[in-house]
Amino acid sequence: MASTLANERQLAQDLRSGLALGQIRPFYQVQVDAKSFRVKGVEALARWHHPTKGILAPAHFLALASSNGLVAELDDVVLKAVLSDMKSLISLLQGIRVSVNLSADRLDDPELTAKLGGYDIPPGRLSFELIETIFLDSLSDRVRQNIQAIKSFGIDIEIDDLGSGHASLLGLLELRPDRVKIDRQLVMPILQSVPSRRLVSSLVDIARALDMEVIAEGVETLDHAKVLADLGVHTLQGYAFGRPQSFADLSARLEQEELEFGRADVVRAR
Repeated sequence: MASTLANERQLAQDLRSGLALGQIRPFYQVQVDAKSFRVKGVEALARWHHPTKGILAPAHFLALASSNGLVAELDDVVLKAVLSDMKSLISLLQGIRVSVNLSADRLDDPELTAKLGGYDIPPGRLSFELIETIFLDSLSDRVRQNIQAIKSFGIDIEIDDLGSGHASLLGLLELRPDRVKIDRQLVMPILQSVPSRRLVSSLVDIARALDMEVIAEGVETLDHAKVLADLGVHTLQGYAFGRPQSFADLSARLEQEELEFGRADVVRAR
């Protein structure tokens, strides 16, 4: 037990140092149009480039960040890195939205509006993805104010994991997010399970009735993609279209896609 506690303390100290030294960097997973499969968005996912343990996914350090009060700082570090990446890739990111996870701690931050005001945020290009369990209870006045501030900066709002938590329809009506993401646990069984397919269809209908775009995550195969497109899902995300990748790899992919789709557009015009 003593050894375990010592290791946890050391890892927590490593994380604090990593945040200060720029070891936390975003990886990006593409989101594609459900019909054309062309990239229309990317989700930024934190990765820790640990000096001895290699690249670590959030499963290895998110709980540690939470227990040590570092989640809000983690969110801030990732957002700054994303905005820097967006600026350096502005030509290839035309029409492509970048979504960044926003924790409950950050959403309840009284300084959030001031911090956002200090960033150069391109309107209509950035989206904050909120986990739906944030909205289990009634929204506090501070959270409401921060959500309005987020929207005033031209930042979209997304709700993650729709259908897996406890977000109510009344909560969706109050928040009016721009898009919702259907949880992978509901997406995976749709090829074999008629009830699962009906449930996803119902969630799509609800979102459309509220003028919300629908993203399905956990899309593992092109068969999944076809069924989801037929059900009316707008955007697909999952290993069928790409795993989380570094900024350099994302840049190369977007450059290649621009060449391929640009050439196809020229052919169609002729």
